[in-house]
Amino acid sequence: MKRLIIFLLLDIFVGSMAMAQIATDSTKVYFRSGHSRFEPEMDGNSVAMRHFLEEIRSQAAIDNIERVLVRSYTSPDGVSTANELLSENRSMSLASYIAAETGVDVRLIDRSPGGIAWDELRRMVADDDSVPLRNEVLSIIDNTPVWVYGAGHKIIGSRKKSLMELQGGDVYRWLRHHFFPELHNAEVFLYVRDESLSGKNLVATGLTVKSEPEISDEVPDIVVVTTADTDPEPEADPEPMDEIPYIVGWEIVRDVEFRRFALKANLLYAAIKMPALELEWRVSKNWSVNLEGDVAWWKQKEAHKCYQLAIVSPEVRRIWLRGSRLQHNMYAGLFVGAGLYDLEDGSKGYRGEGVMAGVSFGYSWSLSDVFSIEAGIGAGWMTAQYKEYIPYEDHHIYMRTSNTSYFGPLKLKLAIVWRFGGLVHDEERGGRI
Repeated sequence: MKRLIIFLLLDIFVGSMAMAQIATDSTKVYFRSGHSRFEPEMDGNSVAMRHFLEEIRSQAAIDNIERVLVRSYTSPDGVSTANELLSENRSMSLASYIAAETGVDVRLIDRSPGGIAWDELRRMVADDDSVPLRNEVLSIIDNTPVWVYGAGHKIIGSRKKSLMELQGGDVYRWLRHHFFPELHNAEVFLYVRDESLSGKNLVATGLTVKSEPEISDEVPDIVVVTTADTDPEPEADPEPMDEIPYIVGWEIVRDVEFRRFALKANLLYAAIKMPALELEWRVSKNWSVNLEGDVAWWKQKEAHKCYQLAIVSPEVRRIWLRGSRLQHNMYAGLFVGAGLYDLEDGSKGYRGEGVMAGVSFGYSWSLSDVFSIEAGIGAGWMTAQYKEYIPYEDHHIYMRTSNTSYFGPLKLKLAIVWRFGGLVHDEERGGRI
């Protein structure tokens, strides 16, 4: 409770301070749905940011920057707690991008994650006569709280739930298709110490900036201000990264995206007429569960030739990332397996079943967003019991029952991988700057 009060007081203070100043420049950029990484190449973001970054550089050169304010938003789609985190990470990503492009001190950049952009959604609905059940949508946004509480302070409804119930969900789907993509945005404001030295070019983005003594009605829910009590000691420049990090305090955090599932076909086993498929479930960015199935079911009865195997092998893997996409990684795993077999070469045959356990190592190379190549090897212990027989005409003559054990290589893989399922957002924390 004390923490909540502190955040609210800090929110009011920073929001009031922001509006007591005059923003001399501003711009608005957009994000992909479900993504927190700022992409300059998306939807004209580079054009929107070009002049803004130039203005920051020019003001930083004469030490005239008071502060930069980043406000970020999401649409109502998805889980509310995830949207709050997504909004916060977007502000971090954009703040990091601005700092990296301009060299401005990150302590001059304030982040204000605004969560779901309800106010902007209301404005869009009010301005568009084609919105189905427009008056009902406006009434819900205006009169229904974000959360509706009942007896015992239990949640019994929400603003989003009320919207989703309109016309069996048709209205919500219409809003999602027409309006929600534009709600994944961030607004950036530049405040200077001496206004006479600024370019005074407020970008026409529909943003309303008020000067003292007016106070904005749109105070963000949470304001996160990144500060440091003392200047950090200088360190060596970090290694180049192929993704844009964002900053928490002084810690680098990479935005990581991955797909939950992968289907793999082992080309080496296919070459020996033993089709092998794997299904992998990515539990998180660093852990996955894999299920492999190998089957060969060939037989030439007249020639007494038999090549039949069936193996099932579950596996747990630990993943080490190599980039912002999980297709490109190294892994180590622990596997177990069981199977049965019948092998016959015309003069003698062996029929039995066995179990195995071991460790695996592998690496995958990304070909695209959904395809990659994976190579791997597995080694460990296997034991099997089998019956030896001699084929005679249409019969098998039983000879003996034996057991055998083996320690060494058990798996070899060169697979084509297809990853599917929606992209999942996560983060990877690195060193400190």
